[in-house]
Amino acid sequence: MKGIYLAVLLTVFTYVFLATGIEGPHCFHFTWPGPSISENEIDCGDPDDDDDDGDKPFKHTPCIEPLLFQTTKPNLTDMWKNNEIKEERMKQMDDGSVCVKFTYMYNGAVINVSYFRGKVTEVLPVTSGCYVQYTEGYNIEVCACKSKNNSMPCNSTVRNTHSLLIISVATVVSLFMYKIFVIP
Repeated sequence: MKGIYLAVLLTVFTYVFLATGIEGPHCFHFTWPGPSISENEIDCGDPDDDDDDGDKPFKHTPCIEPLLFQTTKPNLTDMWKNNEIKEERMKQMDDGSVCVKFTYMYNGAVINVSYFRGKVTEVLPVTSGCYVQYTEGYNIEVCACKSKNNSMPCNSTVRNTHSLLIISVATVVSLFMYKIFVIP
């Protein structure tokens, strides 16, 4: 019986190892330029190059190759499960680097998103957290995190913007319940 359990356990471990197909912490590494940009409208060349009409959608935002052209935001869970795409759209984390998600939004709608490994610095290096800058009607959100070995890259997650509200409501409800039931 122990032999069967061992065989099942080894099969599961082998499957998990082959399914991930990569070792070490990784970051997604590509740009989704948004739903309104087509393949022949953009490249990640020099953003200061003025050889064209001057319309540079990525003049002040990262442009990370490869570019992913589709009408909807990419499904990162599906991308993580597809081994062929993993090799093309992921990079291994370097020492001192973090996974970064750079989101450019207007009026609550995502205009474009870049995922990459890099370094984020305020006064000191940033290893986790999200920062938002509001400028000229646009919101620029940068989230940094450190991925774990053989798990989905952390720059695939969505920032929880309501956590402070949830904590506040939970605290008020707890205090209210304490007052009503006079729990010693």
